[in-house]
Amino acid sequence: MKMLKANIESVLSSRVEQEPLLDIEGQMQQLKSDLKELVNLKLRNQIDESVYDEETSRLSSELNELRQQMLKLEEEEDQKAKIKERVDEIIQLLSSRQDILEQFDDNLFNALVEKITILSPAHFVFTLKSGISIDEIIED
Repeated sequence: MKMLKANIESVLSSRVEQEPLLDIEGQMQQLKSDLKELVNLKLRNQIDESVYDEETSRLSSELNELRQQMLKLEEEEDQKAKIKERVDEIIQLLSSRQDILEQFDDNLFNALVEKITILSPAHFVFTLKSGISIDEIIED
């Protein structure tokens, strides 16, 4: 339980801050404004065609790059939220149990373990649904 709670705290403490998102949004708004200004200059024939094309291409490229950065930050936040949700479910499941396990509980095992990787006949890696991996070596 302590490990799971520590995992929740680490997920919560490393949440994507709003400041980078707001910074990217501000940069995107500025680029959109610059693109509009270019269009206005073009409409008034106050800019050379080649300069217009070059600047439009550069600004569009920067805008696309910022969109990719924003998507990446949002995906990271979504992934962290999913992990927190899974950890909360596991803690709720474990907290609901009042008794000490006397024997293997198949339902509890299936609720906690996402997959088992067998590295050798005596070496296993249990990947929990919370994202934690537990390396287990069986000694003779």
